[in-house]
Amino acid sequence: MLTDVEQRNKASRQKLLSLWQVWQWPIFALGIIAVFIWSQWQQEVQNLTINQQQQQAAQLVALDQQHETALQNYLQTISDLMAHDKLLQAPNGDAARTVAQARTYEIFRTLDPARKATVLRFLNETRLINNDYHIVALTDVDAQKASLAHIDLSDTALTGCLLKGADLQGANLSNATLIFVNFQGANLQGADLHSADMHNVDLTGANLQGANLKDVQGLNDSQLARAKSLAGATMPNGSLHS
Repeated sequence: MLTDVEQRNKASRQKLLSLWQVWQWPIFALGIIAVFIWSQWQQEVQNLTINQQQQQAAQLVALDQQHETALQNYLQTISDLMAHDKLLQAPNGDAARTVAQARTYEIFRTLDPARKATVLRFLNETRLINNDYHIVALTDVDAQKASLAHIDLSDTALTGCLLKGADLQGANLSNATLIFVNFQGANLQGADLHSADMHNVDLTGANLQGANLKDVQGLNDSQLARAKSLAGATMPNGSLHS
């Protein structure tokens, strides 16, 4: 015979078993519901992430299209001014020059670095920033981080242009007017700067490795000391920097 204690223990086990039999399905159902809710939440998070990525991609595409449209409109406007208003021969104060200058400042505030490089090439090829014509001024024009490797900007007027962080590796800047140009952090490795006017240029952090600085004007030791590298550069006096 079972003792009273054993009987009570047996009764307790039977009661617990009965409770488990009653609650096991509700508990199981709650577990299924929890898993379903968690799965739905994960799916919502994933969908939200995908939607955000798609929206960001669409915005980038739209912005790129806006930049391209702005660039083409600018090129067309300046070309029209040259063809119909004789922009290259326009005197100071002429309406054509005023429009060209205003549109140039505007386009440099609008475009990405790659397209800013396109504008600089266009202005150079059309001689609008040539030292002999100097129709469009680039003072305070923002060409920071522009991709200008191997560009030919020889004999151009770049006074006051902001070229901070620009890639000018191998660029031809010989005989250019570079007064007050900001070259901070620019890559001028292998650039040809001979006979350029470099009064008051900022070379802080600029890479001038292998650059040709022979016969430059207005460049002093204090400016050169701020450069990141002068290794292998041809100095203003013709000597080779070690």
